[in-house]
Amino acid sequence: MVLLFNCFLTNSTPNNWSQINVGYDRGNLKTPSKIDVVKYALSSTAKAYPWKRAIINVEIDKVYSTPVIKQELEEFVKEEFKGIELYFSHTRNKFQEDWVKTYELINDDFIYYQGNHDHIFFNSSKDYLKNFLDEVKKDNDYEYKTLIVSHWCEYIRSAKCGYIYPYWTGQPPHYNQQNPTEFHTSYNETKNYVEFDGNHFDSYNIITKELYKNWFLEGNWDSISSERIEIPRTEGVGKYSLAEIKNYMGHTHPNQKVYVPYQEIFRHFDGHFHQKIPTNISPSIDIPPGYFEKKMKIRYGYDDYKEDWTNINPKNPNYYAHDKSGVDYKFTLDDIPYIWKDRISELDINPEITEEEMLQYRLQAVLTEMYNDNRYNPHIEKSLETKVLNSYMTRFPQFNLDEAS
Repeated sequence: MVLLFNCFLTNSTPNNWSQINVGYDRGNLKTPSKIDVVKYALSSTAKAYPWKRAIINVEIDKVYSTPVIKQELEEFVKEEFKGIELYFSHTRNKFQEDWVKTYELINDDFIYYQGNHDHIFFNSSKDYLKNFLDEVKKDNDYEYKTLIVSHWCEYIRSAKCGYIYPYWTGQPPHYNQQNPTEFHTSYNETKNYVEFDGNHFDSYNIITKELYKNWFLEGNWDSISSERIEIPRTEGVGKYSLAEIKNYMGHTHPNQKVYVPYQEIFRHFDGHFHQKIPTNISPSIDIPPGYFEKKMKIRYGYDDYKEDWTNINPKNPNYYAHDKSGVDYKFTLDDIPYIWKDRISELDINPEITEEEMLQYRLQAVLTEMYNDNRYNPHIEKSLETKVLNSYMTRFPQFNLDEAS
């Protein structure tokens, strides 16, 4: 698989959150420099998969763009992706010809297309993403495929019933919509993922090379306007989205087979406030203290919060982002992110905790993320819940699901 990382760093917010009835919300967490966030994202992504090739375009706004910062970022990327064939640029793709040139560099049937700077590889296994992709490759019936690898708590709830219209769209806006509008009749649960037919143009998923070709090489964008068309991100951050361009050109939207795994793979750094999933359910995250220096200190199973440590306790009812009495994460030690494991210098485990009890609370935290909106909850199959929980239970062969639930 090829990594295509294409983003723009600026200190301004590209979307006007007030216009869509939400406010930017990291809760009690600090807001790090976007340079540091993209370093965290790239550092984690480098370890997510044995990449065949990495194409990394990071364009920096004038606020951040100095020769020193650009050089440091490039050197950082080269070090993190050492041993991987790398194409690095300080300019991101915007115009159709940019995407066409990139197509010529894609030497695999699958692409992890990332158009954002802030999605962190967060699964506990270095093999989970590879195994997920290997399973999807066995499905030979579809040319256009999309593997959902981020925003898990949004997609797992809507896998069967589809998205309820975003609250900022429509005439009038659907602020009070309570029910789904279109169920996925092709919904199917397999051993390792959910699948359905759909149209997705998001810039944080794995797609096939053929789908990329359909998106970026089909038709002439500039034929629809006297202006030069820019699409730096497929879902649209400027005047046009890719879906709108296809409509204007009269082209059919490519129907895709969509696959949603049973575990979270990447996590959005700023959480899900844009979908009104609050910080007490699936909060924003932070760069762990000591991550870059490989001097992380983890405190596990304690109720109180200790500064300069990463505080983990699935039993705590709160997240620190929501309430300062809470913790940073509700993991067990067995499912802390893989990317942390060689960066921990100190580990303090509360001697009074029991493994089974911590697992019970961890599974409850997963279910809370899954059942995060009462409008979707009635449409989540019990069988899906079981498969999600069982995917976590594989790390705990000494327990069964009945004992842990």
